[in-house]
Amino acid sequence: MKKLVVLAVASLIATSANAAEMKWSGDAGWRYSQTKHDDNLTSRLTIGSLQPDTSIRKTKTHQVRASLGATGGWENVEWGVGVRTGQATHDYYVNVINGTDRALGLSQAWFRYLRDIGAVDFSVTVGRQKNVFAYDDFSQNLFDNDVNFDGFGWQFKFGMFGLNAGQYITGAKSNGAENAAGSSFTRTDATAQVASTRSQFNYFLGFQPYMNWKFSDSIETMFAVGYYLWSDNSNSNTMGGGLTTFNTGNVPAVAPNTFNVHNLRQWQFLNKTSLPYKLTFHGELVMAGDNQMTARTVPAYLSTLAYREVSATAWSAGLEYGSLRRAHDFTLGYAYGKKGIASMVGRYSYESFLPDNEGHKISLGYALADNFHLGSELLFLKEVERINWNTGLPYAQQNVNQQMHTTYWEVTAGVMF
Repeated sequence: MKKLVVLAVASLIATSANAAEMKWSGDAGWRYSQTKHDDNLTSRLTIGSLQPDTSIRKTKTHQVRASLGATGGWENVEWGVGVRTGQATHDYYVNVINGTDRALGLSQAWFRYLRDIGAVDFSVTVGRQKNVFAYDDFSQNLFDNDVNFDGFGWQFKFGMFGLNAGQYITGAKSNGAENAAGSSFTRTDATAQVASTRSQFNYFLGFQPYMNWKFSDSIETMFAVGYYLWSDNSNSNTMGGGLTTFNTGNVPAVAPNTFNVHNLRQWQFLNKTSLPYKLTFHGELVMAGDNQMTARTVPAYLSTLAYREVSATAWSAGLEYGSLRRAHDFTLGYAYGKKGIASMVGRYSYESFLPDNEGHKISLGYALADNFHLGSELLFLKEVERINWNTGLPYAQQNVNQQMHTTYWEVTAGVMF
């Protein structure tokens, strides 16, 4: 009996010691940004004897961010939990002095089971997590780096081959009413019989096989092909370059509308290659299915108008230098990309590069000290479609030159541990 007690205590101490291997991490940051939108119409508004321009709008913002998390684990098990400013579905900088600076959200709460099955490395992650799929994390066309999802992520690796798969909940529809933030729904047998009142969880499924090749110590490449199926009718992207407001001067801009990206189907082709001299190439192509302007995809679009196809592809290609690991490290990156209005779910993509835009991204970073860095980012974008949703035709007459141009820049400073 004494031996059993001693073994039990020893086992408990060993387990506690392993479980105690907990790591804390976090960050604190500040950002100042400025956005300029120009609809290219040079519209003016008469105010007394003056005629100031109404086609150019500028927004200046200063924000803060913070996060705190812990990870740990023991044999075959890992876990993580964390909180941060903002929400799990977007960039977590928050505006200050307006109440939202006091809001903290649950950014991660997951556990993972890992196991070697013969020559295959297997893991499954459950809970709120960064999705398991590989994507262009510089351009962030398909997914924003700050987005976390609730659900299941599966990963298999066999030598140079691997497979990522996931099922993530994106909201709920209860008795036909969409709730993009919903985590429950209500139904009856009666409501289940009518398509407009059915209830379900919204979700997306993804499968992504990939291959890694290592040619030398300085050259390594990864190719991946992904397929994503969304069962979600709550998402839409704003047309007209993404700006929801418009000028009302002597040359009023055509007001934007939204394009519904319901039940999206996407193919993704990805390459990431590490090169000599600390260079990394990123390339990604995303192709979606439903790309016609109809009364279903564009609210209030008249059924008498001819269907018109819009862009359902997004792509990006860029090059990065360096990484911010130690004091005096610096990074420099450039990418050009296009984000079609019907190519992706904008709420999960990079929020400064909105759908229906194409253009340049430039980023700079410098580490003043270990884990203390400065950064800057510049975007030069222009509207892709240039379509009057009222007619389904290109902008015409006084609006023939209408094209939204967006210039965005930011400076950031932050620490992490």
